[in-house]
Amino acid sequence: MSSRIESPTNPRVAAASRAVREGEALLLEGARTLRDALDAGVVPDVVFAAPDLAPIDAAVAEDARAAGASVVEVSQRVLARLSELGSTRALVALAPVPSARLESLSRAALVLLLDGLQDPANVGAILRAAEAFGAGGVILTPGTASPYAPKAFRASAGSALRVPVVRNVLSTDAVRWVRSRGALLTGADAHGGEEPTALAGVAPLVLAIGSEGHGLSAPLVAALERRVTIPLSPRVESLNAAVATGILLYALSPKTSAEKR
Repeated sequence: MSSRIESPTNPRVAAASRAVREGEALLLEGARTLRDALDAGVVPDVVFAAPDLAPIDAAVAEDARAAGASVVEVSQRVLARLSELGSTRALVALAPVPSARLESLSRAALVLLLDGLQDPANVGAILRAAEAFGAGGVILTPGTASPYAPKAFRASAGSALRVPVVRNVLSTDAVRWVRSRGALLTGADAHGGEEPTALAGVAPLVLAIGSEGHGLSAPLVAALERRVTIPLSPRVESLNAAVATGILLYALSPKTSAEKR
């Protein structure tokens, strides 16, 4: 390890905190999350480590160092400044924000398109559902919360490390990409659409989910080929975006459709 950092006002610590806050770095807290990142091929730039690490923490820190990360011993006060959690972990790492391209999703049978979802907890939970039900990737239009912001990343339970995410794709560009690969563009609608079972197992399929307050943007609405609606009790107007997306993914995923048959 390099020389120990004691002060939470140290310039290196301040720069790390700012990078996380501005979305320029991915915050990895604790041995388990750091291990998940390494297993997913995400190598942190730096690992801030408490002194006298437990064996499990020391082993993960060493694996990160062997993969190319610098490991810096810091005080508990420094860890407390960097951490987003109520109980500070012994390891806090910063990694480059993952980036995928549309071309990497070309073979996926089911892709999600999130259009302007602003709640980071919803975005993170949707990434978790995407991995659970076999979606091959997620496309985000501008204005959608980053799945790598701390709140969203925690809600994803590590899925944001493993599900390819293509960010800042204009809705018009997303439509062109869908058309170019011959996929069916389907939108979630609170009312008037088909039941999800009507499209169970259809592939390739792109499922568009609109923002919580405004729904899908006009270019996507105009381009939709089908719409799906989850049947609800008459007393319930709509579902939380993450809950609705999870239900739709279960219904539409080729993997779960085959299991149900």
